[in-house]
Amino acid sequence: MLRFTPDCGPITMTDLPILLQRARKLVHHQSAEAMALATQARKLAQSQDDAQSESQALTVFAHGLFMFGRSLEAQDTLLEALVLGEKRDIGAARGEALQLAGRVAYTLGDYDRAADCWCACIELEDSQINAAERIQAHIGLGQLRYAHQHLELALAHHQRAAQLAENCDNVYLTCTSFINIAADLVQLGRADEAIAILKKTLPLVREDQNYQFEAEIFGMFGLIRMQAGEYEAARMSLMVALKINRLHINTWGEASVLLRLGRCSLESDELDMAVEQFARAQMLAESMSSLPLLSELEQSLAELHLRSGDAEAAAQHQARHESLRQKLFMQTHCPRFANLELRLLE
Repeated sequence: MLRFTPDCGPITMTDLPILLQRARKLVHHQSAEAMALATQARKLAQSQDDAQSESQALTVFAHGLFMFGRSLEAQDTLLEALVLGEKRDIGAARGEALQLAGRVAYTLGDYDRAADCWCACIELEDSQINAAERIQAHIGLGQLRYAHQHLELALAHHQRAAQLAENCDNVYLTCTSFINIAADLVQLGRADEAIAILKKTLPLVREDQNYQFEAEIFGMFGLIRMQAGEYEAARMSLMVALKINRLHINTWGEASVLLRLGRCSLESDELDMAVEQFARAQMLAESMSSLPLLSELEQSLAELHLRSGDAEAAAQHQARHESLRQKLFMQTHCPRFANLELRLLE
């Protein structure tokens, strides 16, 4: 298990904001380097008894763990950051840690905890959260609604995030809002609108060198083409997304794309290839303990075995899928979630 370790490099207190800023910028596409910088930042913050900076360093480190698919370790590290905030004033670092905690919980399939974290972000005072974390909390709440197929509510959250992002000179927030809006539109059957948004977003993503978002966009292009029955074109887009995710060690992204590639192979009756793609996706999803991905995989494996003529195995996978979906859908009945949405939609 990777932990913070002392670094003997010659760093001074004036380096601390620079270390944290650099770590945040790198964490999405050079996670290992970001974690190393966060390690230095935490050591320096501890030496100066700076609780806010230490919490920020812990959060960046946790984000790096999350990017490597080590969600349970990320959760433990974020708990350290939040516990630190129970003892000391950590200012806006509280919102940063809470927002990421919601994202990690969502990936693990703990929707109730994710909703609780993100609702808490929306309700924090301005002194305890930055605009960026508020925006990302709206995005997360939208993703929860998307997961439950409440697509109009998902779109409302993501459009609200986009409105708030207009006031921030932040390419990352603009792009993530647009990408989530596009995902909602795809599921609402508005593929042409989704494609227009994705084409507008791709140059921004490339200029910002955000490889995670570039992979997501190509993955979405692949999904749109697959839904249109254009399986070869879909596979080409998905292979671009897979290459980017592997090159930059985005474990969740790789698993998600492999699942779509497996679906593409299944629809093209290339069953042996689908078996390989689903097996790799399942290994990654299990390593991350990601219930949403595992649920989707079980449904796809059920269809695979049905097409292969193994009705018994298909029934077993379908039962596991339904069990996982029930576990996921039993969650997110938080009253303040509903109250927040009433205000959002007024």
